[in-house]
Amino acid sequence: MSHVPTPAVEPQRSFNSESDVVDHRRIGQRLRPPASQAVIDKSVTAGITAGLSQELAETLAAAAADQQQLRRALHSPKVQRFGSEEFTYIEFDVVTWRILPSPDNIRFEDAHARGTIGMPRFGAVGEQALLTFEMDSADKLIDAMAPRITDMEENNPHVASILDRGIETPGWLSAVRVITDLGAVTRLESTDGFGRTVASHKGLGVTFKDVAWNLRPGSRRATNLLRDLVEWAGSDMVSDEQAGAVRCSIMPNARVIIGFSAPRGFDRARRRFVAHLHMAPPMNFSTATTLNAKANAAVDNLYERGLLPVPSGMTAEGVRDVLDGSDRQHGLLPDQVAVLACGALNPHPNKRQARAVNEAIVDLTGAKPRLEERTQLAAEVALRRFPADKRLTALRSSLDRAWRWSALRGVELTFREPLDLLAEARRELVQAGDAAGPATAELATLASYHLVAGRTQLLIRSEFGPRGSNIEPQQIMRQMAKSDVGLRQLCQITLDGRAGRDPQELAKGTMPQDKRIADAKILSPERMREVADLSDGEGITRLTPEDRFAAALKEFGGRLDDLHDAARAVGKVTGEDGVALVDTLGFNNSNVRDTLVEITDLVSEWRGARRRADRMRADLDESGDAR
Repeated sequence: MSHVPTPAVEPQRSFNSESDVVDHRRIGQRLRPPASQAVIDKSVTAGITAGLSQELAETLAAAAADQQQLRRALHSPKVQRFGSEEFTYIEFDVVTWRILPSPDNIRFEDAHARGTIGMPRFGAVGEQALLTFEMDSADKLIDAMAPRITDMEENNPHVASILDRGIETPGWLSAVRVITDLGAVTRLESTDGFGRTVASHKGLGVTFKDVAWNLRPGSRRATNLLRDLVEWAGSDMVSDEQAGAVRCSIMPNARVIIGFSAPRGFDRARRRFVAHLHMAPPMNFSTATTLNAKANAAVDNLYERGLLPVPSGMTAEGVRDVLDGSDRQHGLLPDQVAVLACGALNPHPNKRQARAVNEAIVDLTGAKPRLEERTQLAAEVALRRFPADKRLTALRSSLDRAWRWSALRGVELTFREPLDLLAEARRELVQAGDAAGPATAELATLASYHLVAGRTQLLIRSEFGPRGSNIEPQQIMRQMAKSDVGLRQLCQITLDGRAGRDPQELAKGTMPQDKRIADAKILSPERMREVADLSDGEGITRLTPEDRFAAALKEFGGRLDDLHDAARAVGKVTGEDGVALVDTLGFNNSNVRDTLVEITDLVSEWRGARRRADRMRADLDESGDAR
């Protein structure tokens, strides 16, 4: 078994001149007449001897253009590493009507993430290099694939060259078990050769349905097709269509994966592998497709390293499935998914989570990502319910910049209601000042989603950057979170966004309400910038008893710090012999002693009250009463 270096992936060349048309007989030399069952059985036995399952061995034998070549390949498999995955494969000529255009292609990443494709993702069979794909209806599968195949035929510039020259650049193929109402069939799928496969099927005159079900191995139709191709391959008296069919009949030296070693299942390993092939060097996929491929790789890496943030009531698997788009029935609100995405994909730069995200991107692209790339991935995941159009570009750009505020990195989802978060955020503002606490970060992230994705987009990236009167989204978020007025307005925007209302401007001194407020003005992007400017530096304008309590505790903590510093200063005073005077002279002051005892008793009573409150809260939780 040999290791080979990773090749650069090159697209099929496009040829237009008549002189570039390849003689079909040159390609046809690789075809062999239909093999006897005894010969096919020898190939199946060779596959099983090589460690393959019966199912995979039979699939390879049915796909081989030359059974002897297949058996030689099975005796000398090769190994190639892509990032953290290692794949064992064999090279042999594959007849193209055994290659199914992949229903889980990298070009569909954006559609998969947005739930608009109407098809599931691949699964896998245990630890085998065998994919599974299950739909309840073969007709639905055919209908779902039809527009994607047509789009490839009409818009891929390399289709014409394959019709004229055949497949010149071999692709990677994997085995897939397709399960529908017609039963289960196992075929090879176009792992990284979707366009080449579609083009060759066009030249052969076969359809997706033919490959999956009509041209069954050993069937009369499949046998007759091969016999016709062999006949045309040896003749110079053929039509242009017949010559084109011969040219399109083989993927020469196809690389068929027969084994793998990876820290994940074959379905996810294959997905990362295909992304690696197409992004190193980068290919011209849509921005949404590229970002989704990177985001899914990052989520996988975080999951496998045990670094995904897991809110209470969820599992790591559940978080992964939400973030990679696998689970669309999760029950989370869109703004909660946004918090989850921001917390997972936009961690602090010096944390292990950030390194895991970076490693996944480097694994795909070979280039270390910029700091802002993590916020781009998080924004793309948060906005998956929007179609990939020009509006998405503007929304993603604004949310990306809003989340560059350092206080939002690693934000945690707690599922607390916006009004509860507001109360805690106001206390944090009293205690921490400009240093935003966890409740402030969560409330701001929830609101940022609605500021961008609501009925009216209030956060708009300035075309000219933060110059003069221009205020960038992250500046707006930071200014709003620094004042009581701003926090209350963020809470109101969140309540309105969840209810599907236009964002309402709170009158001065009023609290947020989850309803339409009489005489309230509707916020506009321009007014939002003005509100941010007005709230900047305003601080807390209306203190509740809880706010005053938090301020008093902050003051008490500061006085304790001062007292501790003063006590340490006493111990630093030394005599001429260098010995601390407090050690030789000591200290005894009954007033100080009595005050310290009184403070200790007070703190002990406070702690006792807190323990009683915690026990009462736990009892309420267990009884099912409202908290």
